[in-house]
Amino acid sequence: MENIRKKLSLITQIKKNRIAYYLLVPALICMILVHIIPMSWGFFISFIDLDIYTITNWSNAPFIGISNYLEGLNVYSPTGGRFLRSLWNITYYGIVVISFGYLIGLGVALILNQNFLGRTIVRGLILLPYIIPDSVAYSVWRFMFQARIGIVNKYLLSWGFISAPEVWLVGDKSIYAVMVASIWKGWPFTCLILLAGLQTIPFELYDAAKIDGASTWQQFRFITFPFLMPITTVLLLLSVLWNFNAFNQFYVMLGTDPGITADVPSTLILREAFNSFHYGIGSAMSVVLMGIMLIFTIFYIKKIRTGETVE
Repeated sequence: MENIRKKLSLITQIKKNRIAYYLLVPALICMILVHIIPMSWGFFISFIDLDIYTITNWSNAPFIGISNYLEGLNVYSPTGGRFLRSLWNITYYGIVVISFGYLIGLGVALILNQNFLGRTIVRGLILLPYIIPDSVAYSVWRFMFQARIGIVNKYLLSWGFISAPEVWLVGDKSIYAVMVASIWKGWPFTCLILLAGLQTIPFELYDAAKIDGASTWQQFRFITFPFLMPITTVLLLLSVLWNFNAFNQFYVMLGTDPGITADVPSTLILREAFNSFHYGIGSAMSVVLMGIMLIFTIFYIKKIRTGETVE
């Protein structure tokens, strides 16, 4: 009897909210067409030998099981070795960019949380790097890092840090050029989120700490930082997802082949699938990359659901 009541209640709720469900149908169709079908197709391709020779008759392409995955993860093969190196590159890139971006964003957020003349205008101006389109921002940075005419070498030479123009966009130093551009592009978002978190901290806590004789550092350590920890955790997880999937900055600044020291999974998959026409291996590497990002996504969703964010 109880089960019948629950079913009737569920049917009543569905009928009551049927307009809302109808409005969700277009979004659901778009999700299926844009996400579900392409992901399923890519997962299927990763198990078949699909290349330039079999693409015309893809339905009869030979099934090869996990061979594409073994090739993509084999450290002794050219493709596998390059893929594993790209995973290290993107991890190194993410650690540096997220760390410096967080420190800069936190420092600026602490400043903007103070009362001073023109604070509202400054808060708007700091968002300019973030809202500039990637293609525009990274094209400007690519020009700035040019060896002969770039202003980066010009100032480094004038300040005496280097004795001859450095080649920033080719070779071992190329990943550092992308790091600098990415930090500049991304820290305003971190600042904005942390500033929102700072504004939720009650001022009474700081007043009580001052009465107890707490220094500025002690106030930050025992009040500010603990209150920012929930939002910091979610922010860092979100930053890991974005940076691990980085593509625009590497593609715009370094091209489709950044070199082994700056190659990342997204650029390698692009070359492997659409330049070399190894669709099966490219799809296998995409699935591996998606699996890694899925782990961080699960952590992110758990943090959101447990309510550990600053409201």
